[in-house]
Amino acid sequence: MKVWGALLISLAFVCPRAVEAQHSIARKLDATERHLEDLYAGYWRTEYRIALGDEHLSSRPVQESIRAVISDEKFLHDLKSAHFRDPLLRRRRALFLEEATYTKITNDPNLTAIVEDITREENTMRYKVGARKLTRAELTNAVAHSPDRQHRRQAWEARAQITAANGERIRQAMKLRNELASHYTDELFSTFMLRRKGVETQKLFEWFEQIRSQTEPEYQGLLERMRRELHVDKVEPWDLEFYFSALTNDFEQERFVPEEGWAKVKQLGGRLGYDLDKLPTEMQVVDLSFAGAAYPILYGKEVKILANRYSGMFFFDRLFHATGHALHYSMMNEPSFLLRANYAEPFDEGLAQVMALMLYRPEVDRELFGLTLEQARIVAETHELKEMFELRNTMADSLFEFEAYAEPDQDLTALYNRIHSKYLGADMHGAAVWAYNPMYGSDPIYLQSYVVGEMVARQISHKVDQKFGTRWNREAGTYLRARFYSRGAEQTLDGIMQNGTGEPLTSRYLVEHLHAARSAQASDSSLTSR
Repeated sequence: MKVWGALLISLAFVCPRAVEAQHSIARKLDATERHLEDLYAGYWRTEYRIALGDEHLSSRPVQESIRAVISDEKFLHDLKSAHFRDPLLRRRRALFLEEATYTKITNDPNLTAIVEDITREENTMRYKVGARKLTRAELTNAVAHSPDRQHRRQAWEARAQITAANGERIRQAMKLRNELASHYTDELFSTFMLRRKGVETQKLFEWFEQIRSQTEPEYQGLLERMRRELHVDKVEPWDLEFYFSALTNDFEQERFVPEEGWAKVKQLGGRLGYDLDKLPTEMQVVDLSFAGAAYPILYGKEVKILANRYSGMFFFDRLFHATGHALHYSMMNEPSFLLRANYAEPFDEGLAQVMALMLYRPEVDRELFGLTLEQARIVAETHELKEMFELRNTMADSLFEFEAYAEPDQDLTALYNRIHSKYLGADMHGAAVWAYNPMYGSDPIYLQSYVVGEMVARQISHKVDQKFGTRWNREAGTYLRARFYSRGAEQTLDGIMQNGTGEPLTSRYLVEHLHAARSAQASDSSLTSR
């Protein structure tokens, strides 16, 4: 009895000490997350100013500070050993430990130096086409809009100029990321990153194959339509993007005026009950080396949008998409920094795309842009066709990246062209255009999130249409905010989709939408009649 009594007395002293230790670790987690929030605000402000053209700035010092804070080995050991009862604390711990591994890899000083060189080259690059030197936006506009087929070819081939400048740097970055991942994990960098983003590798490739195979007849019909309406014997890579702008060229430039972009965004937000003048969001239009971005400087407090100087509908598409990101960052309602910042990436892309897809609703086009019923129909039909092409192009981009990380020393031009020829049905002519995609250098293993994000957006849109009809109003906006735009990382991607739409994420709604392209193939309208 004396022994048991002594043991009980001992436990009485131990338990309070154990409880206090848990509380101490939780307090340290709170403080560390607040510190990280301040550091990341500095990082995003710096990246924003670099994108605006400040070539003298570098985000490397703040990245090194982030790495130092999150790599406190004693705290990481204590955090792993803690026995938290609170499920939210357990979720935050998992996110922090994953963030620590990610930071040790991506904020490695040697890697950040290479990535900075890649980004600086992309920002300053001017593409030589004939006697002219073009920005990225100008080059993109030339490929997408020039009626001169030879000029389009020259502009498309000019994309190889960035591969000559950056290709080997990107290969070096891939190899170094793999080395760092093998040191801090037991996985390839690409596998670790995909899991961190909330998607399993096998499931992703299954979705890709479902989308490709189940829409193959529609895509072949699209290629045949291109050949017929462009009056060409063979569809070339420089024809693919041009075809879609040619469908709307007679009214696109007149109705979709970039100078009116932000006013149109605010008008669209107003339909949903979102007052963008009261949200902590601002927008600028500048020349960028990428399509556009929203910067989550401080979630709920400070968000900045940069839109590239594109023209026509593509400008509005990218601006509406960036605004969807900004709404998510502005409306985020989670109790800690990592719960706000470490959402599943495809979910964030899906919320951005929910806004972009509104651009292709006939009722929105008629109200915002003054289109006729026939013009609105053409816009919706054109987007259905273009979406099918862009998804296949993005899946090819993503599959190239996964295979490149599996063996970075292979011939990356041959790899890229083989995969894209299969998915796009076009001869790539051996052109080394692969490095034109800026994501390979600065945002690795991101591209698949655009495809999965499209699935997210279609599933959410289907649910909102079911509940509120296709003319979304303030009630729809309230639902979107409560179920989706306010959500971060407390739940998994499937958990959020289950709660918000009634089922886990599926490719079903995206594939069903793409099947609507059958009616577009059957259309008797042609370029000449428009």
